[in-house]
Amino acid sequence: MKRIALMILALGFAVTAISTSAADTAISGYLVDLSCAKQNAAKPDWGAKHTTMCLRMPDCEKSGYAVLTDDKKIIRFDKAGNDEAKKFLAATTKSKDIRVTVMGAVSGDQMTVTKIDPQ
Repeated sequence: MKRIALMILALGFAVTAISTSAADTAISGYLVDLSCAKQNAAKPDWGAKHTTMCLRMPDCEKSGYAVLTDDKKIIRFDKAGNDEAKKFLAATTKSKDIRVTVMGAVSGDQMTVTKIDPQ
């Protein structure tokens, strides 16, 4: 009986560990809006030059947010991620070079965001 209980307990820990690690991926890069990123992402140093003022503009905000990785991939945020990005931008004092680490689950070029941290 004890052996079965130990096996069930071990299985529970394994399932928890797998589900936690599968959902948490960290992606680092520049916080960008999709409107500007589609036009400018390939330009050298564009991510570093992209301004907070632009990120806060209504059209840019409406397009949604993403992280631009160092290898020029654009990983789009889900609705919750867009809300987190708005909060992050409201709190930042930086005017450009908005490097972040974004936590969440990635599927293709989309991300379900759980947290955005400054770098």
